[in-house]
Amino acid sequence: MLHQRLDAMDHVVVALFNPWLFSGRDELVRGFFNTLRGALGRSNTEEVRALVEALDRYWGAIDLAGHGVAAIVDLHGSSGAASAGWKKLSGKLKSALVKPRPLTPDEERISLEKKIAATQCAVIVLIDELDRIEDDEVRAVAQLVKAVGDIKGLSYLVAYDPERVVEALGRGIGERRRRVGELYLEKIIQYPIPLRPLFSEDVKALLESTLADHGVLLAEQRTDSQKELYAHIIDSIQTPREVKRLVGAFAILERAVRDEICPFDVLAYSWIVTKSPTLRTRIAEHVDALVTDPSDESASERVVRRMNNEAEPDIVSILGSSAREHTRTLELLFPRFIEERQVDDRERLTRRRNLIRMLYLGNPPGAVTRRDVEQLWNNTDLGELERILRELIRERKLATLMDRLDELLRSLPERGDRTFWVALSRALVRQDDWISENDNRHALADDASRTLVSLARRNPELADRLRATIEALVTDGDLVLAPDILRTHLFAYGIVGNQVRGGGVLTQSETQALLDRELPRYREAIIDGSFLRRVASPDALYIFANLNSFDSEMRSSFTDQLTTFDAISTLAALLVPPGIRVSLETLEIFFDTPLVLERAQNFISTLGYPSDLWIAESLRRLVVVLRGRDPLVEDDAS
Repeated sequence: MLHQRLDAMDHVVVALFNPWLFSGRDELVRGFFNTLRGALGRSNTEEVRALVEALDRYWGAIDLAGHGVAAIVDLHGSSGAASAGWKKLSGKLKSALVKPRPLTPDEERISLEKKIAATQCAVIVLIDELDRIEDDEVRAVAQLVKAVGDIKGLSYLVAYDPERVVEALGRGIGERRRRVGELYLEKIIQYPIPLRPLFSEDVKALLESTLADHGVLLAEQRTDSQKELYAHIIDSIQTPREVKRLVGAFAILERAVRDEICPFDVLAYSWIVTKSPTLRTRIAEHVDALVTDPSDESASERVVRRMNNEAEPDIVSILGSSAREHTRTLELLFPRFIEERQVDDRERLTRRRNLIRMLYLGNPPGAVTRRDVEQLWNNTDLGELERILRELIRERKLATLMDRLDELLRSLPERGDRTFWVALSRALVRQDDWISENDNRHALADDASRTLVSLARRNPELADRLRATIEALVTDGDLVLAPDILRTHLFAYGIVGNQVRGGGVLTQSETQALLDRELPRYREAIIDGSFLRRVASPDALYIFANLNSFDSEMRSSFTDQLTTFDAISTLAALLVPPGIRVSLETLEIFFDTPLVLERAQNFISTLGYPSDLWIAESLRRLVVVLRGRDPLVEDDAS
């Protein structure tokens, strides 16, 4: 804007010099003089255009003394010396210079000053983004400004980041380097004009305005994690340019994953890739180390480290030194490094499928096709569909199918709701009584129920489909998906919990009616043991805890069921697997904790831990909690 304003004034010549367009000190000098020559030559005034010859004579005189910045600095008393390489000048450049008269550089400078004064013209050189070039080049430009800046009639305005330039100009280390750099900068810049800082409210207004210009609006109702992430980004932004670059990246990335990934996570990811692009590659190389639901192999490695009392690597150790200045942003994006698990991270980058989708800007190669999903959805044979889904669970492929279904569900025919979800609910029920290996059914059930609710939230016209699906599940005796959906609504309307969270699809009266209808069925399943022996998700159990309605008969029955090592190990895998936290106070609601602790310790002392590492870690965590301690910090449960 300043360039345009000055260029429109009479008797003003403006030269805009961008040092980052040139590489090395030699090119910088040539670039500077050529930029100045070009600006003078474009003037509408003949007298000003005639200054080009005087400038060339001055440049030629300098060249005779030793080409380049080193020579200019020498002529003005610096201790530097021109190297032999700097004394070479290409034939092409020499031919462009006017043969200098036998005058010294100082005489040529005085002649140039007189000619500038005679034109009654102001020559202004704008040097932009000094902080974007290498340290040696910063020093070269600084020397150039200091030396050539003595020419009367030439003014300079240099735009730069003071901290970066001070670091480049300094010598030594630490405080001494900073002080030397500041003293050098003080000699060069006569009139420092610091821009006013961007305060948080300025950044917020600028960011929201720029987002609106790109047609992007962030939801006003935000979760605590979204608020924290957004506030952190606001605090991190220092300049309007950072806002422009951030929103430019976000507008593209957000559109690629819209309605799939939390936009606040996409905003923070955009900040990372604009500030440190190489981190994107490092993130892609270490997906399983970052997410809360890694591959089975990576999950087992985490368990082994835990059992060996080995510390988990921090985020800088995983992503390298370039992550250090972005540690807080990365921790908020991947909260497993600061807390064990988020309450609801279905749409967050901390989930493996979402991070991969973000990296690919859509579905990765090898993903389930639309045709695959439609074929399953249109299968009306409930038994056959259940068999297929069980096979996908066994092969660890159901999560991939659910990812694709989440995208396509709105366009799939409504008639499939009453068969697919019922078949899935049946497939998620264990066929064996006890959990004996790493079981991902809990996570699959969690994803499935949230897919149903989220679809209806995003598309209110589909709320009736959710109602019909719930009715089909309840009629079939589901104990996996319906309890999760019900519990979500209990929190949405503040029926349980300390606040109204919002986000309900069913009305509050519908939620209360569903609760009254379902509680007796859940109670029966807990008392008769079918819940512990077959159900993959603990939501039915937690509904009673949230309502403070887990009565003495239920507690006594549940305690009596925990008499075998298999039963206690299954309880551990169900309630406190790696990644899930529960308190002793909560467990005391469900069973006699001292008695179960005694049983568990006796089994461990006589039989040892189970051979499956995931089950063993779950059992270790249960014993630690039953002792009233935190499994995150307690290492030995023996």
